[in-house]
Amino acid sequence: MPLIELNTWPTMSTDEKKEFIYTVTELTTKLLKIVPDKIQVLINELEKENWGKAGAVAIDATFAEKSRVVNWDTKESYHMPESNIDGMAIITIDIWNTFDQDTKDKWVNQLTQITSKYTHAPLDKVLIVIREMIPGNWGQSGVTGADKDFLSKSRTF
Repeated sequence: MPLIELNTWPTMSTDEKKEFIYTVTELTTKLLKIVPDKIQVLINELEKENWGKAGAVAIDATFAEKSRVVNWDTKESYHMPESNIDGMAIITIDIWNTFDQDTKDKWVNQLTQITSKYTHAPLDKVLIVIREMIPGNWGQSGVTGADKDFLSKSRTF
């Protein structure tokens, strides 16, 4: 617990993927006090043609501008001409609902910075979604997180 899933463009090298997984695990371990063997990180790479934002598809030459539209009717955009988009990222996190808002805010801020660094996505193109659940909705090795001995029982193989 947690499961951290990154959807991104295929911009990272194998070494960057390794560093991303290590860095996210380290941050989560230290900030949330979660034991490392309960942190899973998945990276899904999607081609630009499979990615859209604000009605624009990432393969479009004008994606940087169109993906920053704030008014559908006028097509007003906050895009700056020098602001390229070299990556996009969505992180979805499934985690137990045991953390206060200040901790989540710090975690999201630091995850955004890390994700931007490794995926080459501008900060406005990093979306983080936290889906909280009760421990009883999480299971591993045939036992749920509601069990008082979850950590030891979930390490059975």
